[in-house]
Amino acid sequence: MDYSTYTACLSAYHRLEQSDDKKLYTRRYRQFLLQVFSADSVLQLVPNAAIQLLQKYSEGGPPDPRLQPLIPALGMIFLNAYHPINNQYSGMAELRLLSGTLAQRANVVFHHLVHDRETVIEPLQSSPPTLPRYWETTGCYYGRPAVRYRPYYEGRDSDKSVDTAESEVCRKFYSTYTKQSLTGGLMALWCPHLICLGFHKMPHAEGRNDIFSALFKYFEKAPETVIYDFACQLAPYCMSREPLFFKDTCFAVDEMHAKGHVGCSQASFMSNYMQVRPEVININTSAAECSNSGLSRIKKSISYMDQKHAILYTYVYLCVWNRRQERKHQSRLEKELLRIPQDM
Repeated sequence: MDYSTYTACLSAYHRLEQSDDKKLYTRRYRQFLLQVFSADSVLQLVPNAAIQLLQKYSEGGPPDPRLQPLIPALGMIFLNAYHPINNQYSGMAELRLLSGTLAQRANVVFHHLVHDRETVIEPLQSSPPTLPRYWETTGCYYGRPAVRYRPYYEGRDSDKSVDTAESEVCRKFYSTYTKQSLTGGLMALWCPHLICLGFHKMPHAEGRNDIFSALFKYFEKAPETVIYDFACQLAPYCMSREPLFFKDTCFAVDEMHAKGHVGCSQASFMSNYMQVRPEVININTSAAECSNSGLSRIKKSISYMDQKHAILYTYVYLCVWNRRQERKHQSRLEKELLRIPQDM
């Protein structure tokens, strides 16, 4: 393997460190290199939508504006390297070479995930059959029947567990759950407006498979953004199983849980995307944490119930919760409309 591109970028960074100029540019350059040399999957740094754009930039074209929100670390370098006087970017020769290498690597990895994966049970074209009020028995409610099955992935899922850990990755998830010896419970999906999209019971401690299965089985199309405490591990878990389904999904760690992640880079941090995506600045990244605290109110009550009654109780509680949130948003919208001056 040719490492000349990487050594050229490291040499360029060394020269920047020796210089007293461009301190902000040097810091951005360092942040980008830390993400390049991290243990993260290259697809976390270079999503599928950025591969062609990155390749065109490496061939000598100007940076495409769409690259900035797709690869925030590189986008911040573009912002600090641009000179509005001469309308040019400075010191970008090594980055062009590195961009080509990253684009090629991301393309190889993505096609490998698509073509070399194996499944034991292929998802059926038709939806899995369901019975009326099936969720009372299954303990899984997402407002609609399942769209597809969750296959068993040969070579990915273990015979003992479908949520085994890979080596050389961020260990915060597993250290957290091992230390606390957590057991099963409820897993709920929330939108940024604190509305519960669905829930299911967990016989064991929460794992990546819970989120993956819920998204893959009940969503026609994968969401654009998934904010999760341990998104640094959820992203490779999802991409290694259903790369085509999740190829345009951004997995990000919320701001509150970003601290303490080791072995992963800022490429998976929501704060990283907030620098270049104005539309996500106002997103409540702790919506799930706030809403899950609401679920703790019924924790003691359902602990004394059998499974069917616990699921029914949770369903009713979340229906009331959602309705209250809807009324809050409606009331807030009405107040904002009253502030708008009416045309005479």
